[in-house]
Amino acid sequence: MRLRLGGNAAGIMILVLADFMLVKAQEPVQKMLAPPPPPICPRVAEMVASHHQPVAVPPGLEIEVLDPNVDPQGNPTVLTRPAAVTSSFGHDGQLQVDIPPTVLVHRYYYTGDRSFQARLLPGGPCIVVVSHPKTGERLYIPVQLPPGAPRVTYTDSSIEYDYGTQAVTISFCCLLHCSPKVTYRQGITVKEKVEHCAVCARDATRRLVNRTGIPECADKAAAGTKSAVVTTVDRVNDLGKKLLAPPIALIRATPLSNLLNESPEVRAEKDRAAEVKRAADRASQADSFINTNR
Repeated sequence: MRLRLGGNAAGIMILVLADFMLVKAQEPVQKMLAPPPPPICPRVAEMVASHHQPVAVPPGLEIEVLDPNVDPQGNPTVLTRPAAVTSSFGHDGQLQVDIPPTVLVHRYYYTGDRSFQARLLPGGPCIVVVSHPKTGERLYIPVQLPPGAPRVTYTDSSIEYDYGTQAVTISFCCLLHCSPKVTYRQGITVKEKVEHCAVCARDATRRLVNRTGIPECADKAAAGTKSAVVTTVDRVNDLGKKLLAPPIALIRATPLSNLLNESPEVRAEKDRAAEVKRAADRASQADSFINTNR
């Protein structure tokens, strides 16, 4: 009987270890990183690390568009007027071409780092009216915008109008004597190209691995291993019950069964007596202390 029980216990331990290793194999591998030490001055570290939270301003209220009232549909309109130009041959009559600019007023810049979808802008020559994020000085910046609804991004040093393959960025220098710089971008950025290539490579690799059938085989192997371990544990449990059934029946048939088993009434009576004893002990401890006004 001891040899059988010992072998049974060893088999159960082996199965438990196998199940534990299977579960660990299915979990993603995580790197063990040591937690950083706490800062010396927690409040100062929190103030330095905390970012400026953007103000909840609706995107429709961020930019005010002032139409020059030249075209009834608000599109950029070409105006011509004669201009006298003096040359070596005398006065020549020429035409001067002008496009009245649209005024874009940023009401609340700078309201924090944020990005929002702007309304449809007419494009063409524009005058961007904005306050300097460092000094608060009112600036009038001439820019040339494409027509469309850009994605506007606010930072503490720039305003970007992103049209997808085109973008216009107004950069503010921290030096007070430097004027804002306007940058025009044609095409997508290198970062977007690298991200697109990485996504394409990931999708191609995933499709190639799926065509080999390796994921299906791995899932089937894991399911089969789990089923085998569960079935083995159930069989070991059934075998243990069958092995322990004769000794238990033999003990129950003898007068010793009354010593090993208690009726529910006896257990309830003992629990009630223990609870009463604990309550009496707590009451005696409370009476041993004298309350004072101090």
